[in-house]
Amino acid sequence: MQPSKPIIAIVSCHKMIDGQPGQSVYQKYIDAVQHYGGNAILLPNTAAEDDNFDALMTMVDGILLTGSYSNVAPDRYGATHIEEKQDLGRDALSFKLLAYADKNDVPLLAICRGHQEMNVYFEGTLYPDWRDVEGFFEPHLEDSTQPLEVQYQPVHDVLIQPDGRLAAFGDTWHVNSLHKQAINKVGARLFVEAVARDGMIEAISLLEHPFMIGVQWHPELNYAQDHLSKFLFTEFIDHARKKSTKQ
Repeated sequence: MQPSKPIIAIVSCHKMIDGQPGQSVYQKYIDAVQHYGGNAILLPNTAAEDDNFDALMTMVDGILLTGSYSNVAPDRYGATHIEEKQDLGRDALSFKLLAYADKNDVPLLAICRGHQEMNVYFEGTLYPDWRDVEGFFEPHLEDSTQPLEVQYQPVHDVLIQPDGRLAAFGDTWHVNSLHKQAINKVGARLFVEAVARDGMIEAISLLEHPFMIGVQWHPELNYAQDHLSKFLFTEFIDHARKKSTKQ
């Protein structure tokens, strides 16, 4: 008998579809989870409601916080600027999922917006737009005039820090980069796993946790080809599988 696949909860985002409000997750995240042996379920923003949340979490073995075109609400990290691209329902669900994963040792992989949410949950702060900060020079934003397969290609190196979860990959790795917000102050208890050559924080982890990692880049695009992407998803799903067998 085949062992059951670990259930991976993927956070959804609010999106207008044909003029109507909807909840969405890009297929690439689902495909990456399925490829490495997980069973993806999609959590709408209403999953943050207490009765829904408690019931859903009884079946979840791992949590994936995806990237998004929306940004973390300013009041979550003490900022006062006007943020046009918000998704307050996504914020509510993501931060509740982070708290649950932190308390219950549930494996969690956070990508792009998820990486930023993870930092803010641990009382870190963000730059609303890294382009307004002197000193950043790497190509951290995609060229929207190019096809998607070009936009998501690796464009800069990250410097991997010793003694972390990514240290086995050596000193550097080449990653893609598509984002506006970026980590400013690192959250409490978090370890900086990787930085860009200009100093931008590209990966964080909670080392005291079985598996909680955030990355600023998008490993889900080349999940079956890029070795670091393979590592992130393999480790994530393996830890979720271990969590599943203990329940």
